[in-house]
Amino acid sequence: MRSTFKTLYYINRSKVKADGTTAIMCRVTVDGKNSVFATGYYCNPKDWKAKTGEVRDARTNNLLEALRSRIETSYDKLLKDAGMVTAEMLKNEITCVATVPVTLLKAGEEEREKLRIRSEVINSTSSYRQSKSSQSYLHEYLLSLGMRDIAFEDITEDFGWGYKLYLKSKDCGAGHINHCLT
Repeated sequence: MRSTFKTLYYINRSKVKADGTTAIMCRVTVDGKNSVFATGYYCNPKDWKAKTGEVRDARTNNLLEALRSRIETSYDKLLKDAGMVTAEMLKNEITCVATVPVTLLKAGEEEREKLRIRSEVINSTSSYRQSKSSQSYLHEYLLSLGMRDIAFEDITEDFGWGYKLYLKSKDCGAGHINHCLT
């Protein structure tokens, strides 16, 4: 399902720097929720065309158009990779901010990487090996539900019970089931 997506450039006329310029801001809206970030470009408030979201300077307009194109490309990439996009995810992708994962499989992969590094330090790979099978079972279960990944806010108690039954159908022992659920 494609979500609603909009990009808007604007300036804050009340925050003018000493040199007479103000920052051009970008508001990204996805499904009615928005996130704002500075584009890194500045203009004189007199040169700003509010109706079109442009400046009188062609060079700055080209830079803003390139940014808009990058935002749209990032939106499509996030939608393809994660299966969902939020305004905050898109902002973080554009501003190159490292974020905490918002989906279960992505968080699991990051945790596995931490376990891999830890296993080398302590010279024991048992937790790392077990996390591989847990992640694999979780991936299979999500595929059986027709999903590639699931957002944390979409995880319900029913999801947990369904996953537990799925693990039991795979003849997993009680200890491994508890580890997978944890």
